[in-house]
Amino acid sequence: MTFVSKQTVLIAFLAVLAASQSFAAPFSYTWRIEDLAGRNAETIELRDKNNRLLKRIDTKQMIYLYSVMQAIEEVTELRSELIITDGEIPNAFATKAMGELVRKDPGAGNGPDSGAEETSLKGISIADAKPIDEENAVEINVIGINFGMLDLLGLDVHMAAALIGHELGHLKLDHGKDHRNRRRTDMQTAANTKYSRDNEREADYLGAIWAVEAGYDPQGAVRLQELVYKKTRHLSGGFSGSHPSSIERITKLKSLARRLSR
Repeated sequence: MTFVSKQTVLIAFLAVLAASQSFAAPFSYTWRIEDLAGRNAETIELRDKNNRLLKRIDTKQMIYLYSVMQAIEEVTELRSELIITDGEIPNAFATKAMGELVRKDPGAGNGPDSGAEETSLKGISIADAKPIDEENAVEINVIGINFGMLDLLGLDVHMAAALIGHELGHLKLDHGKDHRNRRRTDMQTAANTKYSRDNEREADYLGAIWAVEAGYDPQGAVRLQELVYKKTRHLSGGFSGSHPSSIERITKLKSLARRLSR
């Protein structure tokens, strides 16, 4: 019998946000990696609203991903929320969404900044989800990584840096602008957004440079694309649909990685 701690169940239900239930929806649930990385457990069980186990994840992986995100953010000066979504075909996406800020008690804590006003993100608005408090709503950048992509990344921080850098590249260059002008932004649609080859090259280039500036190996981008190509070349949708991988793209990344390694 599998033992599920009360803490683990609470994490899953508090972090999960129900999204659109349309047939084509690429995911139904999201969890903030920052929340998961702070859990005092070796593994975390992510469950749906009916308490069905969806995924058992390694807390160490969440800590690594959150650390990589912070390192890349420092280089890019672009703040973003990193989330996990369900979905078995490897996928990742970047979009803008609305977040609800909750103000903390300025007197709480014992640190040197305990008297300063702090805010934390309470929720992210997803299509058809329960509306957030508009008074405290702010636009935020969101990067989503699904279960399938988590399995590909494992504990390879260099591949994670390439992936996060790539997605931040899309945000920095505002590649989703045309899409947002055609339809209201939601994370469901963003997960299926297809970028042009030029968009992908630009995001690859920026992502690799930022990864190197943050101290990661540029070969991580090559390894990631090789794995994605191997896992998804016979599939439709997922990362292969929204971020087309090809031998040509892998070759260009290898050339870029060699130049950045000099």
